[in-house]
Amino acid sequence: MKTAFLTALILFTFLACDKDDKANAILYHTWEAKEFMSIESVAYPKNENTKILLTFDPSGTYHLKLDVNSCGGNFATGKNNHLEIESPACTEVCCDSKFSEKLVSMLSKVTTYEISGNLLTLNVPQWGFIELEFVE
Repeated sequence: MKTAFLTALILFTFLACDKDDKANAILYHTWEAKEFMSIESVAYPKNENTKILLTFDPSGTYHLKLDVNSCGGNFATGKNNHLEIESPACTEVCCDSKFSEKLVSMLSKVTTYEISGNLLTLNVPQWGFIELEFVE
């Protein structure tokens, strides 16, 4: 009985890790920020002619291409799609859109992510979420 329990526990642990590893592997791509879903999202419209791109690298770094500026930083993933994103360090050339500025300010507040098809959702507790679409 004890052996069966230990075997089941080890198997469950490997399956759970495998699920997290697969989700993380999908995360390591480039995503285009599409919209915010929150009560205040209407205050931050996205210019459809501009691609705001967020790239997660398996090394634990990310790159963010805004309207004008670019940013980068570190991130970490954990069990159950936990995601911790360090506040971005950005160039300050000029004039990013309100959408870009809000995205930069919200990234460090993300706690989890979900991937469904070609959509990545970054969840921000007590605010809403950021929706991104798979690019490459």
